[in-house]
Amino acid sequence: MLPVLYPHLAWSDFLAFLNVFKQSEVPFIEGLKNKFQSRYAMTFYSGRAGLYNILKAHGIKNKSILITSYTCCVVTEAIVQSGNKPVFIDLNGESFNAKITKELISKVTDLGAIVVTNLYGITQFADLEGFQVNKDVLLILDDALSPAHVASRPKDVYDYVTISCGVRKPFSCLGGGVVFTDKDANYEILSKYVKETRKQISYPEKFKKIFLSFLFFIAFQPAVYSLTCLIRYKTGLLNSFFSERYNEIHKESPEYFVDMQPFQKRIGVNQLKKIDKLWAKRREIGNLYFSGLSQEFAWIKTYWNSDAPYSHVPFLHPQRDKLQNYLLRNQIETERYFDYVIPEIAQYQDKGDYPNARNVAQKIINLPINVGMNEGSVRHVVEIIKQFETEHHA
Repeated sequence: MLPVLYPHLAWSDFLAFLNVFKQSEVPFIEGLKNKFQSRYAMTFYSGRAGLYNILKAHGIKNKSILITSYTCCVVTEAIVQSGNKPVFIDLNGESFNAKITKELISKVTDLGAIVVTNLYGITQFADLEGFQVNKDVLLILDDALSPAHVASRPKDVYDYVTISCGVRKPFSCLGGGVVFTDKDANYEILSKYVKETRKQISYPEKFKKIFLSFLFFIAFQPAVYSLTCLIRYKTGLLNSFFSERYNEIHKESPEYFVDMQPFQKRIGVNQLKKIDKLWAKRREIGNLYFSGLSQEFAWIKTYWNSDAPYSHVPFLHPQRDKLQNYLLRNQIETERYFDYVIPEIAQYQDKGDYPNARNVAQKIINLPINVGMNEGSVRHVVEIIKQFETEHHA
């Protein structure tokens, strides 16, 4: 089976995982600052933990946090659990991002922060028109899915940038998250809060995390991944790993108070050495999809960008479910990431209307993108999609 997505885990990463004598804290932080062109970098248990700590450190509570209605639901978990309320906005109808304007900002009461989310690595930065707000409102770039864009972000605009280093993210440390800032005052505020609240992970949890990461090295090897896929689709045992929409959002998570683990930082140091090659491979795959599909599916020219380091390949189709099953029968794995609109999830019970986000969520299917693919495998996916079109429009 052609996998949709898996981390690039080589023997060098496994050796870094095992090398408990290697000091990684300073090399990892310095490597992050250099690669992502940031004055400061701080590590956290996850990307959402970074966002939670930012809001808590700045004393933002009982405030409105402006955020897109279409993103990963764990982002809004951190907002709720920090004691704030997410205020959702619809997508702009021409991309996977939202357009945040001055007019929109002026309508939000008790605004504490604006979280700008860039999805999939194919739309670089959301519209900046409304971002010149008062100094008491934080501007945070959540670039968890497409960290290649962090280095080219507009300078002196964002207060913080957060990325995720989750298992299947483009920059994978098998977990963890990073917060970047270029502002001295912000770093002092955040680092002071972290020093006062950070805790050590318990030994049972530490062992569990190490053991699970060891299994990742096995499960995501190309030769084994077909079995992983079979277990996923036939048993549903891995559903909780691939979907977090049903998480309890009102219970503060212990992960907010612990750091990335040393073995994750060691892997991170190793990943930084090859990240440019991995991003180049994603650009190559993305360009092949773009050239192969954009003529037949005109919307791609609006929603996608060429020569972009894709984190996922988000394909929209009105018969999404049938197409996904068709591809699976042809040994092509896909995902629906994300196939929901956050304010329509039961936990949030928002009464607003988000037609553009809903349209994307109902049609989204993510096509394979992994470093094991070559031009032939991408063109095979393209041909199967075109074959589906022919059969279902005959």
